[in-house]
Amino acid sequence: MARFDHSVQQALARHSGVISRAELLAIGLSPSAVNRRVRSGELRVVLPGVYRPAVVPATPELRVRAVALRLGPACVIAGRWAAWWHGLIQAAAGPVSVVMPPGSWPSTHPTIAVARRTLVPADRTTIRGVPVTGRARTVLDCAGEFDAESIRDTALQRGTTIWSLDRALERYGPGRGAVAARRLVDQARPGGVSPPERDALHALLRAGPHSWTAGLRICIGPAEQYVLDLAIEGLRLAVEVDGWRVHSTAEAYHRDRARQNRLVEAGWTVLRLTPRQLRDDPDGEVAAILRVAAKLAADGVAAGRVKDGCR
Repeated sequence: MARFDHSVQQALARHSGVISRAELLAIGLSPSAVNRRVRSGELRVVLPGVYRPAVVPATPELRVRAVALRLGPACVIAGRWAAWWHGLIQAAAGPVSVVMPPGSWPSTHPTIAVARRTLVPADRTTIRGVPVTGRARTVLDCAGEFDAESIRDTALQRGTTIWSLDRALERYGPGRGAVAARRLVDQARPGGVSPPERDALHALLRAGPHSWTAGLRICIGPAEQYVLDLAIEGLRLAVEVDGWRVHSTAEAYHRDRARQNRLVEAGWTVLRLTPRQLRDDPDGEVAAILRVAAKLAADGVAAGRVKDGCR
């Protein structure tokens, strides 16, 4: 871009491929120079007043960044687009959903869906330079979506807790979508971060006599922390539910084996259960797990043992 190439490239790098008209003018281009580059195709319009170089592809990420640049720092990406930005879904489509403060500058562009409300700082975050709703708030905002349970479960698998969802619910208030949001959280409240884990937990509790804990956090040594899918802490018995989506990669395969070795070394008995096993023979799988629990109890494994805990 003539004499301003370096400055323009710096501005483009800050926004990962988009630049605003105001930035171009601040760099030193005249309005006619900007218009000339648009007419020549050197710059392509992404949104009114926001451009991309012709060599930069028009990707979904570029759309999000263009919306954030167009609407300014008061804009927070929300809904399915926030879920996609968090990595909770594979793709998002349609207008980019945003939250803007009441009374802020409106946008009537058809590719942007604006909701007017005030978000407290706890319900927003910044990821890769873009303001988005926090992960817990994003889960609640997607409660009415067809894949709401999958979005919630993926968030739980990535560290979102029921506690954080409850706090987000308190801030959510009684408005539109609150009933669906509370129902979505309540469905996961018994424990487990995926449908197979919840199915296994409920089956074990029904067959019981033991008390099982979902998502038990333990420490091995001074620094190693693990979260167990299902566990009886007093018996040091863990049941890991190996869903395909989470455990199918080579990295996950090796990580799971190393984790299991460390648990066994620390005195834990680790059993593995797949959704298919639970679906095909739930009674048989549960009975096998309970036999192991009964043997551990009979052998006195728990006698005199201090419960694991993070210190």
